[in-house]
Amino acid sequence: MKLRSLGCVLLAAGLLGSGQVAEAATEAACTWKPTALGAGTSVSAQVTATDDHGNFAGWTLPTDEFGETRRAASWTGGTYTDLGTAGTAGAAVTAENRSGAVAGTASYSLFGSGFFFQKAFKSSGGTLVQLPFPTSSQLPAGYTLSSALGITDSGDVVGVVRKQNGSGTTPVRWPAAQPGTVTLLTGLPSGIAAVDTDGSIALNNGDIWRDGTLTHLGTLPGLENASPDAIKNGRVVGYGVYNGKKVGVYWDQQHAAHVLPKSSYNLSNGNPGFTINANGLITGRIDEANGGNDAAGTGYGVWDQGAFVSKFGDLKADLPVVIGDDGTAGGFRYDSATQHSTAYVWRCS
Repeated sequence: MKLRSLGCVLLAAGLLGSGQVAEAATEAACTWKPTALGAGTSVSAQVTATDDHGNFAGWTLPTDEFGETRRAASWTGGTYTDLGTAGTAGAAVTAENRSGAVAGTASYSLFGSGFFFQKAFKSSGGTLVQLPFPTSSQLPAGYTLSSALGITDSGDVVGVVRKQNGSGTTPVRWPAAQPGTVTLLTGLPSGIAAVDTDGSIALNNGDIWRDGTLTHLGTLPGLENASPDAIKNGRVVGYGVYNGKKVGVYWDQQHAAHVLPKSSYNLSNGNPGFTINANGLITGRIDEANGGNDAAGTGYGVWDQGAFVSKFGDLKADLPVVIGDDGTAGGFRYDSATQHSTAYVWRCS
């Protein structure tokens, strides 16, 4: 069964009250088949972004040598390409659009100096190009750090700039139609959680910002501390606490909130959170009653527009980071003995 969308499951199951979404009729909708992605001689690699057509991007770590930094990477048709470091000591892709353009952040620190370097970049003409800082007329002096958080289908990059000490975080957009420029995004009431393909921005406080207009995501009785993780095609997925239980939360295109059945999360270990594709297909953590491990932050599941569909692959090993509009997931497996990770894709059949 292809998992681009499972709307038929929803029609059959219907919606429950109090924002809870009905479970699909079966947990065996398909088998998620893993495929390891090669990364040359690198010791570690992870997928962090997708073009929604089965191609992926992320980062690799060439060696275990002290001071070694990451390199941006892509996998097209399963073939690995070293994208380099954007002219710096290290880089990693954070987002990719449907045209295959990537954006990310180059970063490194000088050992013992207290100096930290961070610079946003995007791909242009097959190379990685650093993105400019706001001018002195836009912001006061002292802004030296930037990071890219998303890239739209039109090629605009959205991210933040900040001062060397981490203060003064300011959201910005680097417009594709005006290379070499940067625009301040004023009026955002909180930090950026995720960026949609049309430029809409999901904020940490539960708002959606689009060109100066704020839209509030819905809530439910008993739902607290809800915050987005990802946004795609106007649909949002994230997490919160529902009647005392840590859960995943799905907001539909009308911004109504729904608790994801059988879900959980763990923010402390850095494992992937919830992600969503344009059709409403979601991957994220499942709770311990259904095979998850909250302490380890492992055990993932699949939901379609909020309805639980199946457990995801190997519950102890598979860590999906993104899921494309074609239904292909990308992420990694981590080896605690070697402290290395291997990039993986999973296809549902």
